[in-house]
Amino acid sequence: MRSFLAVLLLTSATGVCCAQDASLLAGAMRVDKDHGDASFAVNVGYTQRVTPWLALSADYLNEGHPRLHHRDGLGAQVWLHTRVPERGWSFGAGVGPYYYFDTTTGNGSLSDYRNEHGWGELASVNAIYHLHSRAYVEARLSHTSGLRDRDTTELMVGMGYELGTVPNWERRENANRGDRMVFALAGRSIVNSFKSEKATSYGIEYRDTINPNTEWSVILMDEGKVGVAERIGVSSQVWLLRPFTDRTVLELGFGAYGVRDQLDRTDAEAERVTRLAGLASIGMRYRINDTWRAQLTWNRVITDYHRDSDVFLLGAGVVF
Repeated sequence: MRSFLAVLLLTSATGVCCAQDASLLAGAMRVDKDHGDASFAVNVGYTQRVTPWLALSADYLNEGHPRLHHRDGLGAQVWLHTRVPERGWSFGAGVGPYYYFDTTTGNGSLSDYRNEHGWGELASVNAIYHLHSRAYVEARLSHTSGLRDRDTTELMVGMGYELGTVPNWERRENANRGDRMVFALAGRSIVNSFKSEKATSYGIEYRDTINPNTEWSVILMDEGKVGVAERIGVSSQVWLLRPFTDRTVLELGFGAYGVRDQLDRTDAEAERVTRLAGLASIGMRYRINDTWRAQLTWNRVITDYHRDSDVFLLGAGVVF
């Protein structure tokens, strides 16, 4: 299932067909075993049409805050849909793997939180009304399953936009093989707990362009100080790129993150240890001119010791 998800994300990022859509949906979620346990739901998606009837999508789904759970995840779906008209209705159904991140409790106390991860399935049906322009209105019903008795159903509505095809010469304007970049970044880190402790974060990133659709990076990242604990580390990631316009690029990154962390966040003298975590990132880069780039990145730190965090970084870099 992991390799299947990677293949779908790679295909979506590199672009194998001429039509791509980006969408933002929001609505309501309920837990299937307890219909009274409900919350909000948000879905950010990228869809790549492969044939007139087949598409692939990469989705970020936030399942809201049901009782004693804060859960979101990354999914990839294969879609079968009716032919897309210039204006009017189309309908589709999709299914695929879903990797979730769940903040829950160990003994029922909010202070004793846990960060659980796992694989499930994401299935969806949708109805889309296509407008004269590239915009469309979408209603989607999604269902997550296989998630430790916490299956959920989401009903969402929102807008989407069909992205234009970016010519190869414009792709090369954004990144040529051999281009190197250095970024100075700053932002906010948020601990994945029920209190969502926050701190100021910083990063220095080096990027090397393998081809217009692939990059490799190393980043030194300081997640800031939360209480008496401060985590700092170095990560290496492989990035998949998809140009949206002649100046804007969407980025998906996956890699490893070596950190120096203090596990006891109540004792300033507690011993610091070195750990290895996972890192998954979604970013957007803007080409200011031939030399300068602006970048916004969301990083999800994935730990095996219940210390997940979100790190949002914004900054500028130079190409050399």
